[in-house]
Amino acid sequence: MEQIRKFLRDKGFALALLACLVAAAAAGIWAVRTVRDELDKNLSGLKTPDSTSTAPGIDEGLSTTPQEDETTWEWPTEPAANSVSNVPKVASSASRSASSASSVPQAGSGSVREPSALQGASSPASSSAAPASTQPISGRVLNGYSGDELVYNKTLGDWRTHNGIDYACAKDAAVQSPTAGTVVLAGSDGSWGPTVAIKDSAGRVWRLCGVASPAVKEGETVSAGQTLGKVGSVSCECAEESHIHLEVKQDDSYLDPAKLMQ
Repeated sequence: MEQIRKFLRDKGFALALLACLVAAAAAGIWAVRTVRDELDKNLSGLKTPDSTSTAPGIDEGLSTTPQEDETTWEWPTEPAANSVSNVPKVASSASRSASSASSVPQAGSGSVREPSALQGASSPASSSAAPASTQPISGRVLNGYSGDELVYNKTLGDWRTHNGIDYACAKDAAVQSPTAGTVVLAGSDGSWGPTVAIKDSAGRVWRLCGVASPAVKEGETVSAGQTLGKVGSVSCECAEESHIHLEVKQDDSYLDPAKLMQ
């Protein structure tokens, strides 16, 4: 008995440790077997699925058996409304050439007519066309038409638009009418001085400022190139050298005289 106690005292710890290891090994083996059995069950369930079950998400009411179409298309027995006989036939190249050749008028037949566009082009100009115009006096351009651009006026000492053309010329030189029309002014016109104005057939008023000793009267009909008077002085531009001021106005708008006399 004493030997057993001594053995347990010396080897007791080792025996307890060995027992713990054996117990742990047994527990591990049992756990591994349990997991393996569960995996076997799951795998067997996957390999042998129930053929009668329906996959999730698929409507159970759908039938896998293909259904035959109850309506069967039949070949029409009656001819179509627009049969092939109603379709116009394409003419052959020979027939097209013959028809085109027959449509060309023969020379000397007397049946050829001029196109209306050519007739209109060859007809004389209508009465509404702009009348011919000419420069009122022989001389160089002193000041041109400025349009919307402001230019300096030496006489008035300010900046303003120049609505006409100034032709440099000698004093008392003859001034001709730039256009045919009716005289609507023959006298003084405020700051412009002696002026002759002519209204043409297009409704434009040609004003010649600086025309002294007018040779025409208001209401008189004049022709282009007819003498209107002599070169005088343009009051609001008297600081410039001797010249005639010509401007054209239609309604309330000023026009460039140079473009009208081209």
